Amino acid sequence: MRILIVGGGVVGYSLAEHLLKEKHKLSLIEVDPELCSRISSKLDLQIINGSGSSPTVLMEAGLGEADMVLAVTPNDEVNMVVCAFAAQHKVSRRIARLRSRDLARERSSVDLEKIGITSVIHPEKVLADHILQFVETPHAIESANFESGRILMRGYRINESMELAGKTPREIREEIAPHHVLFAAVVRDGTGIIPDGDERIQSGDLVYSLFPRDSLQRFLELVGVQSRPSQKIIITGDSYSTVQLAEALDKTDHKVVFVDPDIEHAEESAALFNKVEVIHGDCTEHDVLRDINVDTASFFIACSDAADYNMLSALLAKSEGAHEVVAITTESHHDKLFHSIGIDHVLNPRLTTAREILEIISRGHIGAVVQLSDVDIEAVRFNVEAHSYVAGRPIKKMSGKLKKGSIVGIVIREDRMVLPGGETVIEAGDHVIMITHHKNLRAISKLFQAQ
Repeated sequence: MRILIVGGGVVGYSLAEHLLKEKHKLSLIEVDPELCSRISSKLDLQIINGSGSSPTVLMEAGLGEADMVLAVTPNDEVNMVVCAFAAQHKVSRRIARLRSRDLARERSSVDLEKIGITSVIHPEKVLADHILQFVETPHAIESANFESGRILMRGYRINESMELAGKTPREIREEIAPHHVLFAAVVRDGTGIIPDGDERIQSGDLVYSLFPRDSLQRFLELVGVQSRPSQKIIITGDSYSTVQLAEALDKTDHKVVFVDPDIEHAEESAALFNKVEVIHGDCTEHDVLRDINVDTASFFIACSDAADYNMLSALLAKSEGAHEVVAITTESHHDKLFHSIGIDHVLNPRLTTAREILEIISRGHIGAVVQLSDVDIEAVRFNVEAHSYVAGRPIKKMSGKLKKGSIVGIVIREDRMVLPGGETVIEAGDHVIMITHHKNLRAISKLFQAQ
């Protein structure tokens, strides 16, 4: 597939890095010459230095031959212009990253499809949704959702007190029936294992589990998490992301305190909520944290646009007794350091945006990939095409073609989710989540494509 990416920042770079692994033919437009040079030194693709709003530059980058355009610059106007030009040149898929609050509204008066956009990503909403995944499953180390949140994947560190410690997947599957939980991967002493039914789960393992939403409650019991419909959640910041998160939490039963360091922004924000308590204050000050009783908070979430404020306030909140803290930063090369000093979750909004775009792309023919921890194991979503090798075959008849260590995780058929067994027949139109090693992706993806 020929794909044109406009914007070479963290989002564009992350997309290019992944799509190159899938052997797609890429070109990238970036206005900053220094950034072009840095990308060129790391990735093997055509790079054009120029503005994505220039028809000349777009044509030079291969717009006329592109199957897909990803407009992911920080500028909404540029992204919309790119998609408009792409529509004129009959590019079939045109995805834009847009931050405008007006365009993000569900009842926006603008029909984005009429101006050339086939799919839109709102980074602030994507970030809020990702934070809410951790709120929904406290103490998870990593998280990802598939199929619009109907399939959940969570990573948990196992300890001896958990119900699943010392048991095999086969034993757990029998105990929790009719609920479904697939143990997709185990990281033990830095080594990734795709477990079979007899692999015993040990204390200290990092276990990734895949399950349908209706099995969430039973899964939380397995990992020793008491589900509480109402928790105290403190959020701080003066950004659009903070407001988006507060609006999402305002629809829940949680007790939410929004601490805004900007008095004018606080006054404006207070009018948007029904139940959220809005306070003006600076969470890098101990007295403010004590006044809001941060030690009783299940979550403290710092999501301003200032990474320093987020990191410092999250660390102070943790030291004052907040149970779980989340910090937002666009500079996340020091994730391990931040975790080692007490920050539970460090989220990069640009990377969450890139992952969401990959999920949208995967609704065509490309697998959406979630890499598990730092090991070579990935969860990949494939669409089953008619006349493909797997269509019409039971899973047990595919074992000879599937690479060693690859398993069929969950099959989504229309609105039903199937935890497959050997007799399960894969049908054209199914969505299949595979667990496999990265080196196997190309060979496996061919099995799902029309022959």
